[in-house]
Amino acid sequence: MLKKFSLLFGLLLLFASFAGCGSTTPSETPGGDDGGPKFDPTDLPYYVEDTDTLTYSYNEEERLRPYWMGNVIYNEQLMVVEKDGVVEGHLLYDALRVISVRDWTLQKEYTEGVDYVIEGNTITLPEGSSIPVFKDDWSKGIDVPEEYPEGNAGTGYQMFADGVIYTETGLIYKNYIHVTYVYDPAQVDRTKVKTYADELYGLTQMIKNKQSIDMVVFGDSISEGNSSSETWKHEPFCPPYAKLVARGLELFGGVEVNFTNISKGGEASTWAAQEEQLSRLASLAPDFLIVAFGTNDVYNDLVGSGYKNNIKEIVRTAKDANSECQIILVAPFPSNEAAKTPRAHELMCEKLQEIVAETEYLDVAYVSMYEGVLEMLQTKNYYEVAANNVNHPNDFVHRFYAMNILSAIFDFESLAKA
Repeated sequence: MLKKFSLLFGLLLLFASFAGCGSTTPSETPGGDDGGPKFDPTDLPYYVEDTDTLTYSYNEEERLRPYWMGNVIYNEQLMVVEKDGVVEGHLLYDALRVISVRDWTLQKEYTEGVDYVIEGNTITLPEGSSIPVFKDDWSKGIDVPEEYPEGNAGTGYQMFADGVIYTETGLIYKNYIHVTYVYDPAQVDRTKVKTYADELYGLTQMIKNKQSIDMVVFGDSISEGNSSSETWKHEPFCPPYAKLVARGLELFGGVEVNFTNISKGGEASTWAAQEEQLSRLASLAPDFLIVAFGTNDVYNDLVGSGYKNNIKEIVRTAKDANSECQIILVAPFPSNEAAKTPRAHELMCEKLQEIVAETEYLDVAYVSMYEGVLEMLQTKNYYEVAANNVNHPNDFVHRFYAMNILSAIFDFESLAKA
């Protein structure tokens, strides 16, 4: 179906597209400073009034629900880091009440006062704590423990550009801890997360009518599943974002999802726009398509029109194969700056938004993972969001991907009332 172009629609869409790289529908500020209504966290669909009696749980819904829709964050990943002579870790937000602190497997629970102390968003360790400490020097290849020898990123580590370590081993993931805690959701910058705007009307109708959905994910190594714990076959076996989105459609939508992932690690949008890959995509004729390239696209390609044209060709192919195909274009989370510059990521955001603004097709939406994770990096070290320290999300960021994509699909406020 073609878009009906009107001057008013075009102006509104253009304004939304270039307002920034974040969510196209920012909500009111916590204090109502933008002239809108004052933010009331008790209006959130998953706000818990009585948090004093909460005990630890972690079911499928809790893993997938956008945390900014409530006042409890489940199993946020972080590390306690020794850096510049200081040993501490940092949560995204101040903890009003800590419900549970667990190890990298989620099986071992640590004891407050014995293993950790949390004040505000800072965690420190009493003497004798059993919580592991990650040394920041390790991320630079300095004094890395002998059990992780240099040479192979799968069994040890390799040195990336500018003295940055690249590893897929327990050197990083075995030093994660998981914290479940109550926080003040007014602290969330809601311009950095996706807000439901019914951009995927056709998908909304399919869910409403309980139709089965043929879902395809087309991307690079992040979409393939690296470095989720399920993909690398270690505890706690959290699925990658693509599987989480498919499961979220089933769980929140009550529909059957036929899921196909044609992503390939190490590839860029140039590979995706080749005839062989486009023919495979066309043969699948998906009802719902996630397109997520960019991590491997080089800077010079982004400066020109190559990246944009490649993504447009993917969109055209999917729509030619199924005119009702619902499409989400995903801007990836930040890479380590040794691998990709911030400006390159910003250009990807701009190009993807231009596609959404300019395309003749309905039901093409944009979700950015860049700004939200960039904000996390104001609090955390890069290896606390990327399990390979270069460009692969850890479990929490895979979940953050899924939360944002599901927020483009579901109106969680209405869903919670149903």
